[in-house]
Amino acid sequence: MQNDRRTFLLGSLSSAVLTACGGGGDDQTDAMADGAAAPSTSAAAPSTDVAATDTLETPDVTTAAEEIVTDGRATIQSAAVSLPGDPPQFLSWDAGSGPNRTHWSQHLQLPWKNPTYGDWLDAAGAPQGATPYAVVSVTTAGIFYNFPITNLVKKWVVTGENRGALLRTASASAATWSGRTASLAQRPVLVVHTTTGTFNCPCLALASYAKTSSAGLDTRLRAKLAPDQAVIAQFDLRAVTGTVVDATMKLYCESKSSTAVSASVFELDPPRFQLGTGGLQIQNGVAASYPRDASLRSHPSIIRAGDFSNLAPGVLFDSYSFNPAYNPYSVLPDPDAPGTMMFRGSFNPSASGQARGSFTGRIETMRANYADPLRPPILVEEQMFCRLYIYLEDDWNSVLDSNKMAIGWDLRMGWWNDAGGGYWQSTTGNGGAPGTGMKVYAPAGKNGSSQRYSRWEYQGHAVRMEAGKGVNDGNPYTHLRPLQTYAYNLDQPTAYGQMIRLGNGVIGKGRWHCIEQQIKMNSIAGPYDPLGNGVAVPDGVIRTWLDGVLCSEVTNMRWRRHRDMGVQGPWVNWFYGGKLPTEVPMHYRMNHLAVSREYIGPRIA
Repeated sequence: MQNDRRTFLLGSLSSAVLTACGGGGDDQTDAMADGAAAPSTSAAAPSTDVAATDTLETPDVTTAAEEIVTDGRATIQSAAVSLPGDPPQFLSWDAGSGPNRTHWSQHLQLPWKNPTYGDWLDAAGAPQGATPYAVVSVTTAGIFYNFPITNLVKKWVVTGENRGALLRTASASAATWSGRTASLAQRPVLVVHTTTGTFNCPCLALASYAKTSSAGLDTRLRAKLAPDQAVIAQFDLRAVTGTVVDATMKLYCESKSSTAVSASVFELDPPRFQLGTGGLQIQNGVAASYPRDASLRSHPSIIRAGDFSNLAPGVLFDSYSFNPAYNPYSVLPDPDAPGTMMFRGSFNPSASGQARGSFTGRIETMRANYADPLRPPILVEEQMFCRLYIYLEDDWNSVLDSNKMAIGWDLRMGWWNDAGGGYWQSTTGNGGAPGTGMKVYAPAGKNGSSQRYSRWEYQGHAVRMEAGKGVNDGNPYTHLRPLQTYAYNLDQPTAYGQMIRLGNGVIGKGRWHCIEQQIKMNSIAGPYDPLGNGVAVPDGVIRTWLDGVLCSEVTNMRWRRHRDMGVQGPWVNWFYGGKLPTEVPMHYRMNHLAVSREYIGPRIA
């Protein structure tokens, strides 16, 4: 890409309040090239002893979650537990953003361990086992069927983990069940008798997913059970007290095929997400020796550290990009960290694509060797850590597209442009232009008129974090977002970056999260060509900590084929889309940035 000046370098700025600044620069040009799909920078007798209980209605809108690329990269998924005040685990959803053939939750991008069929535990506790909790033969339509699931409900009540039931059938026939928004007399209900009374537990979700389709299904009104379609049933147990004596799930069959349907009940085994620490042990780093990050800059491994009180070049960032006509921001006192200044940025609706960029801050850790006219790097950074506190405000509600956010890494390099004090002018690695990972000779003018002299060109890649897009179908996890990385690399399956789920980490609106990421370049093996380009070994690393807990470890990345290529520096990039701007105003906050050559860890109060 040709661009004489990719950043606006700040001179002297006030440390109090900055306004009318946003993102922009070459990130917007790159994203336009990416396109909307991948921006750069989905039989029992009728029951008469029970009345179904009404439930909260949800908006009659279905929005399928975005399908993302998945692969076999290894990750560590934390066995997190819920904390007081956090939303409960395992809430299935039936309005379209819940299960499909690959994911238990499309919205949170939480995958099944066993794609296509989904995950369950049988009555003996065996994963994908064959012993059901109950089996009912469905022979007639127009009546309720009683599923005796006492032992399953006892387990939920005792453990406090209401995972839901999974209905499966091996019959070559199908049955359709009334959903939670059907007429009141036909809605699913769970009747629980305990030592303290009888409880009619309303249905939270009756979700169906097809084994042959990635599309999400809206099954609030009715759900189909068939050989190629399973049904998840979940009920509200919060009112249940005492010891469970017996429990019966009652489902109304609206229609069925001509032959009997054998419906078997298993316990659903959905993935567990990590929200914040997830109740796990925090891993402290160098920041633990510097309460409130005071004098953290003095640690020999720290490259940069501080709040957002001073954005002059070289203090926190070497440069940043913005367009003052869109997405205003402010630097304000942080009420959650007295004595520090936070950055409050925005995305705003606009007919112009310029509004998609909000903030881009870069730290250049690899400078060129001016003693060599071809400008190779004077040093190569093999690995780096970056920590940033982020906060998504309650208006973070766009459903059109996802957002680049928080921590990114510039591994693109390109050729060294001497203008404005010098910087790496990228040529590959985002915008639908994957890099080769090679060092090549670029004669003057190869990359446009701004390249006035012959240079070495390093065809690298970009790595940026992404938080997914919102949904408006009433999903109980609407306020949460998946934690993902959008990585250009040598093994990406298309011309665009590859979405990598960062374990099972999720972030929530209205709360600060400490996010730290480590990037480590892959090694290189022979044979080598005359310029030193070799074979990229799949041992590059992306490690991610959420609130001080390791949530993901990807250990087989390939970015480079030449040893001169390294971690150019962190890339704090907030960018919207796609090609469309957001349809609603959204705000975010940042504070406590630190960049280091070793693990930093959370800030100590």
